[in-house]
Amino acid sequence: MMKTPSTYTDTSYRLSQLIMVLLTLSALTVMMNINAIIARYLFGFPIVLAGFLGIVGSYILYKGRYEPFNERKVVAIIVNTAMVLLIITILLSNTLY
Repeated sequence: MMKTPSTYTDTSYRLSQLIMVLLTLSALTVMMNINAIIARYLFGFPIVLAGFLGIVGSYILYKGRYEPFNERKVVAIIVNTAMVLLIITILLSNTLY
């Protein structure tokens, strides 16, 4: 049985799925409403990790820019770009204020 090679688009799509899981985990910690200090870390760590995964996913997607356009690529572009914008906004807001 031959294993199909993993393309850049598929790798970036899997990273975008992981980003969505991290964002869901972060939303669940807000809904649980536990101790404020613990909730700050349980909310912040997945968001920052998802932001850096968005940067990595965007780089991988850029390497696969000549691959055919499909729905996985569209989802990966949207999720990764949103996370890159979010992490840049978080870093700028914490630096400026």
